[in-house]
Amino acid sequence: MMTLDLRGVFVALVTPLDEHRQLDHADVGALLHRAADDGLAGVLVAGTTGEGTLLEPTQRAALTRTARTNAEELAVAGTTRRPLVLAGASGPSPAALHADVEQLAEAGADAVLVLAPHTYPLTPEELVDVHLEVAEQAAVPTLVYHLPQLTGSALTADALAELAAHPNIVGIKDSSSDAERRAAFVAAVVDRDLAVLSGHGPSLHAALRDGASGSITAIANVRPRQVVRLHAAVADGDHDTAAQVQRTLARTEAALGALQASLPAVIKAALQLDGLVTERWCRPPLRSVPPARLDAVRSALLR
Repeated sequence: MMTLDLRGVFVALVTPLDEHRQLDHADVGALLHRAADDGLAGVLVAGTTGEGTLLEPTQRAALTRTARTNAEELAVAGTTRRPLVLAGASGPSPAALHADVEQLAEAGADAVLVLAPHTYPLTPEELVDVHLEVAEQAAVPTLVYHLPQLTGSALTADALAELAAHPNIVGIKDSSSDAERRAAFVAAVVDRDLAVLSGHGPSLHAALRDGASGSITAIANVRPRQVVRLHAAVADGDHDTAAQVQRTLARTEAALGALQASLPAVIKAALQLDGLVTERWCRPPLRSVPPARLDAVRSALLR
């Protein structure tokens, strides 16, 4: 399997939609180009922030294909290294998950972030079984999506070490707020070729300080340069600057999170206010931020 450099900043990209709730391919391309211009290593499409589980499988594939096409255009232009395209796979059963991974690989994903079926909370052993089975059949490298606060299923450090032994499992996106467990993840795979990526913005400084390889965060949609700056500060050993940037990011995240709307809806509204996407629509049942609440989003961005 191919070797991927999963260090650095990735954005958990929102999915731009038009008024008919269909993919806005032009806006997807614009967001990917912006990510590259701001120094990001790549994007995750169809993740949680990208409403991945609400998109149809064909839409997840189309979104991945558009992202890959734009990434290739950047490589041809030669202005930057080609951003990596990670794609989120989901499904209610192992069979559905296999089909989704296959489709995303064919659409051009460099790697697939696998969200295990979550109708029922799974034990660490059951999570290991799912991810090993998917990795064994996948045509591209896979990453483990660890989201226990929403799925009710949590990995242990020992379980992650078992997964890291598989050559096709190249990373984990840990979106939990448990800094102690994330540090244990890092320690468990320190001698393995497996990237630990933080998906939890408010504890990003701590994650990088503890040895995380990089990040895949929602806040990078609206504050990409600040996330890049935080990464750079930690790499330079400048933890005072990193802590300062972290506090600024945390204030913005808290303000956006207090708006009584889903995270995808709030981020899309923020991007529309900044002129970076045309519309702010979400896939049902998520509702977009109503016009009367846009001033509140604008104020949150000033925090």
